[in-house]
Amino acid sequence: MTSGFLLGLFVPLIFFPILIYCEKIGNFTGLIDKPNFRKVHKKPTSKIGGVFFIIVIVFLLITNYSNFNERLLLSMFILSFGLFAIGLIDDLIDIKGSTRLILQFFVIAISIIIDFNLNINELYLGYNSLEIKIFTGSFIFSIFCIITLVNAINLADGENGLVVSIFLIFLIIFYYNHFDPINAIFIPLILSCILFLTYNIKGLVFLGNSGSYLIGGLISFITIQSYNFNFIPVEEIFLLFSLYGLDMLRVYLERILRKIHPFTAEKNHLHHYIYKTSESKLINLLIYLAILYLPYGLNKLYENYLIWFLFSILIYLFSLYFFKKLNKDS
Repeated sequence: MTSGFLLGLFVPLIFFPILIYCEKIGNFTGLIDKPNFRKVHKKPTSKIGGVFFIIVIVFLLITNYSNFNERLLLSMFILSFGLFAIGLIDDLIDIKGSTRLILQFFVIAISIIIDFNLNINELYLGYNSLEIKIFTGSFIFSIFCIITLVNAINLADGENGLVVSIFLIFLIIFYYNHFDPINAIFIPLILSCILFLTYNIKGLVFLGNSGSYLIGGLISFITIQSYNFNFIPVEEIFLLFSLYGLDMLRVYLERILRKIHPFTAEKNHLHHYIYKTSESKLINLLIYLAILYLPYGLNKLYENYLIWFLFSILIYLFSLYFFKKLNKDS
């Protein structure tokens, strides 16, 4: 173990007071989520989760500087900090959805230019040895993939503990896959997620858009780098993200068909329906996570990507129908 890794383990603990004094920090910075007719929390709540995670990330990159390729380090920093900053501005002054997309585009583009290992040049489907070359469109395709995933993660940030639990499971999966270039920061990030969840599940602190964009960016960065370094096949990536990708696609299409803006805030995602079925938020969270990762887990027991991808579509449609009907009948 390097001294950077050992020091990195203490970084989440060093900045844990940010969560302890989250209410005071939220009031001081103006990062407060106030209740309204669309929100379920009853009192103003600090949304400084993004601040906690970006400080942890920056210090982890500094303490592990000698372990990283310089381009990878700079690209990761710009992507993380850039998306965090966009979310932070949105948390403070509520910027338009189109403006957010344009800013995200430029931040992601710069990150890819700095480290082209963040670029997706081809998709190799191992189950039938099909190699899809993307060629000149790879740069735009890569930006599209990251923007899609970042906003899919942001849309999932509607209930306490949801996005950070997704991030926690993601980190555990990728740590198990031994993604060596940045493996040293996984354990400290896992610890950070656990510390944050102790406050977030109780509704004492929120991620804010700064936190959800940051986590979406980190998930995108780790996933694409892992794929390009051959640590994870593209089929597993599809299985990992298929359910909330389908949910985002459905919600956007429904809004377009109803002739309203795709970014209109509503409560018609799968996790919203699940969270209305029980008073226990922990049970609702566990149900959603079980549905989310069931296809991936089953594929680990019996590897057949095509079958489990089709299964993920079926389980999504069934879950959506079941929980919507359960809400109507209750």
